[in-house]
Amino acid sequence: MSAVELAIVLGIGATLAATAGPDFSGFFANVQLRAASNNLRSGLRLAQLEAVKRQSPVELVLTGDAPTAATVRPSVDGRNWVIRAPLPDGRFELIETSTLARQTSRVRVEAERGVFAFDPFGRLRADSFGHAAPTREIHIELSDHESRGRPLRVVVRPAGATTSCDPNAAGNDPFACG
Repeated sequence: MSAVELAIVLGIGATLAATAGPDFSGFFANVQLRAASNNLRSGLRLAQLEAVKRQSPVELVLTGDAPTAATVRPSVDGRNWVIRAPLPDGRFELIETSTLARQTSRVRVEAERGVFAFDPFGRLRADSFGHAAPTREIHIELSDHESRGRPLRVVVRPAGATTSCDPNAAGNDPFACG
């Protein structure tokens, strides 16, 4: 292969890489958003199942604090979560924790509330921070800081069911929020 041929091949390769770069960025943003959505929905489901199993209230608390203890401050933009169960003495038992930042560095979280408390039947109930049981679905918006990925919404219904959808999708899209 001559130097001219090598230069042409390298030029074509560089052009392809330059045009594919934004597509890869969007792809990775979508992967991180989906991972964050799945992580959050898994945590909500675990809290719900623990409440049913224990036949006592269990909470998932979104927090910006390091999730190393059951006593964390709730945050509607918290990228971490803690699952905890109240103890008879007023303290909390730590059940499970997760840090979204480790897996999904680009993801921004915006929730309508920072605490999701489940009753022994798996339904949402009043929480330990004084918030009443919700009477409508609660939305948790997930987006990436650079707006390259497809935003997702995690929907939590009062009965405890969760789903993910795309708030920007058209009504006939199967991923559209209903």
